Amino acid sequence: MKTWMKVALGIFAGIAALVGFIFWLTGDMTKAGDDFFAAAQNDDMDAAYALLSGDFQNGTSKEGLRAYLAANALDNVKETSWSSREITGSTGELEGTVTTLDGSEIPLSLRLINSEAGWRINAIEKESAGFKDSSGTRLVPSAGEQRQLFRETVAAFADSLVDDSMKKLWDSSANGLRQTASVEDLDKAFKSFFDDDDAFLTMSRIAPVIDSAKINEKGAILSIRGHYGSKDKSVHLKQRYIYEGTNWKLSGLAVQAGSPPK
Repeated sequence: MKTWMKVALGIFAGIAALVGFIFWLTGDMTKAGDDFFAAAQNDDMDAAYALLSGDFQNGTSKEGLRAYLAANALDNVKETSWSSREITGSTGELEGTVTTLDGSEIPLSLRLINSEAGWRINAIEKESAGFKDSSGTRLVPSAGEQRQLFRETVAAFADSLVDDSMKKLWDSSANGLRQTASVEDLDKAFKSFFDDDDAFLTMSRIAPVIDSAKINEKGAILSIRGHYGSKDKSVHLKQRYIYEGTNWKLSGLAVQAGSPPK
């Protein structure tokens, strides 16, 4: 055999070994994804829910999971095909396509966390609803979706002011925020607004002016700035979100009257 052919075969063998190693390394991760959709297809929500991370479970009930899967045609998946597998430390990501019983193919990505119980799903994202460009980077949500997120946060904030407690805002926030800040911490941070509950209730019922929206390079953090009122009398809010579970969850909020928060 000619030398160049031996070298070429050696390279191909090396590539095959590497691919085999990657498939072995990500085997448990892909099994978690496959088992999740198999359980959902069998309407076994207990088994499907058990394959979610603690963060995911904290923000989504079993019925909420069932509703999301049904609304996105993910409750009747007969086959999964993962074209991209990536592990970084204790986190991993699967990207590929799921095929439903009626033959529809749905582009999908899963973000997973390796826990003591094994790999658990931390986020599910359909490509059509995930705001990604051709390179796979998640894009900024549409103007309508920005306003919806903004208004939902303002509504939770206003309801919390009425209760003289930030519990409702805290409950609707990302798990990371809830772990770093208690309800009492948020009470102290927003105490000066408790007497303005009527004004914020009124604002929560009208459309805000979105000043800007941007997403970080990794597509994991979304920042939205907006305001209510005119230049002379206005309230500005800066909201920050992370993608958790099946949607964006609030991870930071700044409110300031008269001028935008820094």
